[in-house]
Amino acid sequence: MIKSSSDLYKSVSYIVLALAITVILYFVNDLSLQSMLAFTTYSIFGLFCLWSSFHLCKSKNLIIAFLFFEITYLSVYVLSISLSLNTSLFDFIKGVDFSFVVFSLLACIKFVFNRITNRSSSTNTSSTDSCSSYSCSSNSCLKSSNLSKHLLSILYFVLVFIGLFFPLLMICYYVATGSLISSDIILALAQTNGSEGKEFFVSNFNVMWVVSFVILVVIVAVNYILLNRVCAVSKSAESDKQSSKLQFALFSLFVMIVSVFLALPRMDYLPYAVVKVTSRQLDNFDAYKKQKGARLEKLKTLTSLKLDNNLNADGNLFVLVIGESETRDRMGVYGFNRDNTPNLSKESESLNTVLFKNAYASWPQTVQVLSYALTQANQYSSIETVDAFSIMEIAKAAGYTTYWLSNQRKFGVYETPITVVASTADKEIWTNGSAKMEGVFFDEELLNRFPKIDPKKNNFIVIHLMGSHQKYEKRLPSEYKVFKGDDENNDYYDDTVLYTDHIVSEIYKKAKSYSSFMGMVYLSDHGEDPHIVGGHDPVNVNAQMLRIPAVVYFSDNYINRCKNIYTNLKANSDNYWSNDLLYELMVSLLRIEGAPNFNLKLDIASDKYDLDKNSVMTMYGKKHVTEYEK
Repeated sequence: MIKSSSDLYKSVSYIVLALAITVILYFVNDLSLQSMLAFTTYSIFGLFCLWSSFHLCKSKNLIIAFLFFEITYLSVYVLSISLSLNTSLFDFIKGVDFSFVVFSLLACIKFVFNRITNRSSSTNTSSTDSCSSYSCSSNSCLKSSNLSKHLLSILYFVLVFIGLFFPLLMICYYVATGSLISSDIILALAQTNGSEGKEFFVSNFNVMWVVSFVILVVIVAVNYILLNRVCAVSKSAESDKQSSKLQFALFSLFVMIVSVFLALPRMDYLPYAVVKVTSRQLDNFDAYKKQKGARLEKLKTLTSLKLDNNLNADGNLFVLVIGESETRDRMGVYGFNRDNTPNLSKESESLNTVLFKNAYASWPQTVQVLSYALTQANQYSSIETVDAFSIMEIAKAAGYTTYWLSNQRKFGVYETPITVVASTADKEIWTNGSAKMEGVFFDEELLNRFPKIDPKKNNFIVIHLMGSHQKYEKRLPSEYKVFKGDDENNDYYDDTVLYTDHIVSEIYKKAKSYSSFMGMVYLSDHGEDPHIVGGHDPVNVNAQMLRIPAVVYFSDNYINRCKNIYTNLKANSDNYWSNDLLYELMVSLLRIEGAPNFNLKLDIASDKYDLDKNSVMTMYGKKHVTEYEK
C-alpha cells in the first residue's frame, strides 16, 4: 500500500510538473526572439533536458555519444565562421540549447525503447517455458520478440536521421559546393519539381557530391551506433528503481515532445533558422496569391487611373521581354571580347534605342527578382510584396489587353508571385509544358506564339525567355553553337547570349511590324557565373551575377508623342539603376497616370530620378552596387 501510494504521488507530481513546464514554454513562446527572459528560459530548459538524459542513462557510452552528437551539431557554426558569416554568441548558445534538447529526446526515446524490448524479452522467456510444457514451438515465441526489436531499431534509426537532418543539410551541402545552404537556395529548389531537381543535380554533379554522401552515411551511422549503446535497462525490469526511472522517462519524453512545438522553433539553431525563413517566404508567396482578388477590386475603385492623352487614340503596343541569367559582363555590346550581340550592338547606335550602362539585379535568383521587378515592391520602399500591385494588374486596370508568354515552366512544387502576376493577364501562353526546365522548345517558339493583336486596341505583351539558364548547350539550336575556346562551359554560355540576341531582335522586328508599336524593353532577371554551382548562388554572389543588360527600344511615333520620356531616359542612360524599379519604368512608358504610391524619384524615365552610384542597392537592400563594380 505504501509503495502504491508513493508511486501515485510521484506520478501526480510528474504530471503537475510537466503541465507547469508546458505553461511556461507556452508563455515564453509569445516573447521576442531577442528577449532575455526567453533566452534564459530556453538555456535552463536545454540544461534540464541534458540532465534528464544523464539521469536516465548513467554510462560512459552516453558521454561518448553526447560528444560526437555535439560535434555534429555545432560544426555548422565552425563552417559559418570559416566563411566569415556573422554568428552572434547569443544565437550560438540558443543553437547549443537546441542540440541539447534533440540529443536528450533521442536518449530518452532510446531508454523507453530499451524498456519495451526488455519487457518483451522477459515476457517471451516465460512464455517459451510455458510453451515447452504444452509441446509448443519456442521459435514462434521468440519470433514476435525479435520482430518487435527489429521494428523499434528501424524506427529509432529513422528518428536519429530526423534528429540529425538540420546539421546534415548544411554539412553535406558545404562539402559538395563549398558554401552553406541558404534560404534562397532552398527556395529555388522548392520551385522545382523532381525532374528539374534531377536536372540541377546532373548539371552540377562532381566528385564532391559523392564525398558528401559518404560523409552523410558516416555521420548518421556513427551517431546511431553510439546512441544505440546508451540507456541499457536492467533485466530485473520490475525493480523499484527501474519503475521509478520509467516514470521519469515518460515525464521527460512528454516535456521534450511538447518542446518540439513550443521551444525548438524558437531556439534558432542555424540550419533550422534557414529552413524557417524559407517557410516564411513561401507563406508570403501564398498570401500574395490570396490577396490578388482584393488588389484587383481595389484597382476598380481608382477613378484616377487613366492613360496619358499623348498616346495614340486608336491603339498602342508595348512589349516587355525578360531574359534569363544573362550577365552584361559577357556581352559584346558592353565591351566583352566576343561578338555575341551583333544585333543589339547595331541597334544601340540607333537614336531609337537607349542602352542602360549600369543596370543591376536586385537579387541573383529569378523569383526574388521578379517578385520586385513586376510589382510595386522594391528595395527603396516599405511596400510589402503581398500588398503590391503588379504591372500586369495596373496595365489591365488602365485599359490594356494583357498577354503573358513564357518558355519556362508554369509551376514547381510551390506557386510563386510570378505565376500569380501571369495569371492576371487576359491571355497566358506557356510553351514549356514538360516537367523539366529543359523544356520542349527553344525560345524561337515564342515568336511563333506571338499573339495576333488588334492594333486598334491598347496591348501590353510580356515575354519570359529561357535565355541562358543552366545546361547552356540545351538552350539553343546547333547553328548557334559557334564559339570555341579553352573553356567549353564559357563557350556554351556565350552561345546562349548570341542566341538570345537573335531572339530579342526577332521579337523587336515582329513588334515593329504592327502600326501601333510604341516601345519595347529588354532586360535580364539576373546575371550568371558559369563556374559557380547553380550559376547564381546568392551565398557565393559576385558581380557577374548582378550586372545585367537593360535596353529600351522606341518607335518614332512614341518619341514624337512622349518626347520627355525619351529625353529623360537618354539623359539617365549612364545612371545606376536596379531592376526592382522596372515597375516604375513600365508605368511611365505605358503612360499610366494615377498609379497608387507612384514615386517619380525611383523612375529612371523621370527628370526627378535621384538615385546614383552610391544609393542604388542590390541583394534586397543589403548591399550597395558599388561593391560589385569591376
